[in-house]
Amino acid sequence: MTQQNKNTGFITIHLIIFLAGFTFLIYEVSWNRMLSLVLGATVMASTLVLMAFMAGFGAGAYYWGKQASVTGKTGRLLAFLIGGTGITSLLNYFVIRLFLPELYAVYAVPDSVIFLIALLLLSGSAFLMGGVIPLVSKIVIHSKEHFSSDLGGIYALETLGSTLGGLSAGFLLLGTLGQRNTVFLAVAINILLAVWLLISKRYNTEKIEFTKKESPIPDEALSSRSDRRTAIIATLASGFFVLGLQVVWIRFFRIYLTNTSYTFALITSLVIFGLFAGSWIYKRRGDAIKKPVKTLTWALLLMVLLGLAGAFVLVKLPELVMFPLGRLNEIPAVRILLIPAIASLLVVLPPAIVSGFSFPLACRVYSPDSRKVSKNVGLILMYNTIGSVAGPFLSAFMLIPLLGVVKAILLLSALLLLALVIIKGKEENKRKRNVFTVGLLGLLVLTFLLGEIKILPPSFKKLDREILYYRETVEGTLVVAQEKNPGTFIRVSYVNNSAVIGSTYDAVKAVKMIGHLPFFAGLECENVLVVGFGMGVTTSAIAAHPEVEHIDCVEIVPGLKEAAPFYKELNNDVINDPRLNLMAGDGRHFLQKTSKTYDLISCDPTHPVLGSGNLYTKEYFELCKAHLNDGGMVSQYLPLHKLRLNDLLGLIKTFQSVFPYATVWLGQYHAILLGSR
Repeated sequence: MTQQNKNTGFITIHLIIFLAGFTFLIYEVSWNRMLSLVLGATVMASTLVLMAFMAGFGAGAYYWGKQASVTGKTGRLLAFLIGGTGITSLLNYFVIRLFLPELYAVYAVPDSVIFLIALLLLSGSAFLMGGVIPLVSKIVIHSKEHFSSDLGGIYALETLGSTLGGLSAGFLLLGTLGQRNTVFLAVAINILLAVWLLISKRYNTEKIEFTKKESPIPDEALSSRSDRRTAIIATLASGFFVLGLQVVWIRFFRIYLTNTSYTFALITSLVIFGLFAGSWIYKRRGDAIKKPVKTLTWALLLMVLLGLAGAFVLVKLPELVMFPLGRLNEIPAVRILLIPAIASLLVVLPPAIVSGFSFPLACRVYSPDSRKVSKNVGLILMYNTIGSVAGPFLSAFMLIPLLGVVKAILLLSALLLLALVIIKGKEENKRKRNVFTVGLLGLLVLTFLLGEIKILPPSFKKLDREILYYRETVEGTLVVAQEKNPGTFIRVSYVNNSAVIGSTYDAVKAVKMIGHLPFFAGLECENVLVVGFGMGVTTSAIAAHPEVEHIDCVEIVPGLKEAAPFYKELNNDVINDPRLNLMAGDGRHFLQKTSKTYDLISCDPTHPVLGSGNLYTKEYFELCKAHLNDGGMVSQYLPLHKLRLNDLLGLIKTFQSVFPYATVWLGQYHAILLGSR
């Protein structure tokens, strides 16, 4: 092969890994969005989806890394993985889009079965994705001298592709091409790459990675058992820490920032961009590192320090970033993009960069033997994804509900220090281990002795309010507060940064209209479904009509039930009404799986821009219509603020396309959509 052909092949394989990463994140963003419509837009559902994806990815990295070490047809195997990813992802699209909803509607299949099918679909595709990095590592890396730079370059390009894939899907492709065509584009890229690999027959002449019996490995290419143990612990702890922190970061940002899909697509993409930046730094500097084990332990310690510094910045974020911008906060681009970008650069990016640097370094520490690179990279990637599965699960379902977001960061940092203590456990020099142990004990004492630290929406820092109720749950942070102005009785409630209700005239008027208007329009009603309990004011308005016999109410944040007593004057203590059946869950998901029909379906979600867009779609309105009895009605909250005129008219037109007999009722700064079957 000529030098020109070698260079062409080198460039081509790097383009392949870049495009593979690009398509993988398009799939992940698309699946998360599609499954939120099927499984419900809950934290539990999204976390399980992420865990299934990462588990499949890690298992695939380990399995295909081993397979690559015993095959000479690396290019053909790579074509199978990339093409298989495209085909299974196309299958996933049709199953999620068409088949899973039918299982609810026609066969009344229980949630557990639907979840299992969805998780198997995702983990299957991710299993194929996981083998790409180990295979490309085998193709690219041929010598110990350039092991670090080559591996760093592979990981950097894959994460750069992932960053651009996530950003383009969230900001461009889904909005311009739609869900179907976005997935089809990614599938087409995968199929074209696979076809090219098969036709060109490139990378099929690689030698099989010899086993130890067949070709002894020089001593200098081997790592000690202690070094391999260090690499495994470090990569597992790094994945655990950064992905666990990501869950906590997003909760912080949900409390402080405007809750839009654009905001959190940006934050997630910056995490991946940090991994790219760190791996690119390793590509440039990795070959010069003389003591990789020592460097790896210092990298873990730096992650701890950056995580703790980020916690301080997050607690003070409104004062440091938001308030200095003053009236610029009123500009949508500043509120939705600029502030999250600044916050992410300060908090998210630094530890993500160190994590991106640590992964290829851990691969080198485990074994710099280039002939077993696919197997070794696959093994390290598997342990990294095990940590990436455990971290989000622990943060979402245990640390935040039990300790709160600030203490969650402290405990995650303590667990990373514990990993350092274990790594240093067998060293003769116990000085560093003792320092890490003291730091670990200090963080544990601080975590459990520190009083409650309330993280409140930014407006609370400017207004004099008494906190009546505060609770951090799996689904969100709940706050009930009362103005301290003498002679006034004004209470406000928030879930994260979204106002649930206030006791002002304007706020109460709108939610009562949602409940009363159908009856004033002549509705004869016995059975009601309320989507979104909030503080129970709409439900109490419905319950005030004696002909109502039963009220099902679905609330995505079940902790609101405990805050409802603070609004007894407004909700008439409806929480204790024997006709009320209050259920935790996603209202849209409930309609998908239930066979019950109602005389009235009332929906009072938060603003569509702030996370409730799924409850303003044609598909949702059609679900409501399908569950209405003859002559039944739907009453739906319609905001008049934070919407462009075209968006407002689009929402009304969408509602009217499903309910031709529709009216719009104005209530000062809010409106109500009323439609009948």
